[in-house]
Amino acid sequence: MDTQTYTGSCHCGRIRFEVTTNLSRASECNCSICRKRGYLHHMVLPERFRLLAGAEDLETYQFGTFTARHLFCRHCGV
Repeated sequence: MDTQTYTGSCHCGRIRFEVTTNLSRASECNCSICRKRGYLHHMVLPERFRLLAGAEDLETYQFGTFTARHLFCRHCGV
């Protein structure tokens, strides 16, 4: 699969982003949130990610070892 540019957003649309990546490299994450929700893990280089809107609406969640930072919309939770 070739590198493509994708756009995405939270559920309510306040947070919007664009990412250029190769999604064939997604894998299963072993953290409890991802395992419970069935999420896939995909890391993107900072220069390939662009936040288009909603920086002021982002909240951070960390737990356990505080190794990972989970960002989500403070309005809709996605």
